[in-house]
Amino acid sequence: MLQVRRIPPTADAGRRSPLPSPADSSFAVALLRRMEAGYAKAGVAGRGNSPGGTVVNVVFGLVLVLLLGLALWWVFKNVGAAGQQYGEALVGTKYTAITVRCQTNMRTIWQNLQMYAAANGNFPESRDALVEWSENSRLFRCPATDAPEYVYIPGQTGDMPATNILVYEPQAIHDGRCSVLRLGGQIELLTPEELELAVAATLTNRK
Repeated sequence: MLQVRRIPPTADAGRRSPLPSPADSSFAVALLRRMEAGYAKAGVAGRGNSPGGTVVNVVFGLVLVLLLGLALWWVFKNVGAAGQQYGEALVGTKYTAITVRCQTNMRTIWQNLQMYAAANGNFPESRDALVEWSENSRLFRCPATDAPEYVYIPGQTGDMPATNILVYEPQAIHDGRCSVLRLGGQIELLTPEELELAVAATLTNRK
């Protein structure tokens, strides 16, 4: 059986690097740890001093800023478009509601005219007579702000053309058009030019 003889340290041992003794069981582990630490420091220093690494970092930062800018631009663009569409929808809804109420007035006036004609044999001879029969002067004005009163064309009979105008609003309230009530009971929206021609035809047919 071999016997390992330990050699006592010499005087030069104190001047050498204080490495762990080979007899120590952790010698290899300690040596590996020193080597890993050295490689790690060298790697960090190399990356920090490398011009290529600096350029890559700058390019990456610019790309990131560009992407963030595009994302913000897309968000603001869509928010602005949505707000504009919402505002337009509100305006359109408001005008639609006013038009419906205006034409509802026209429908009620038509019913009153029919009841008046059934009771008296003809239509009212004046607007005042029609308003008095209806017992509601608010029917004869569009609910839009500052809208003028409706105009009634008297002197017509049931045997005249159904396209004659009985009641109309003289101002284009509804997106450039005017509500009209024809002799046949139709309620329509006409442009000012169309209304002018229809009123002229009605006055001609009334004579």
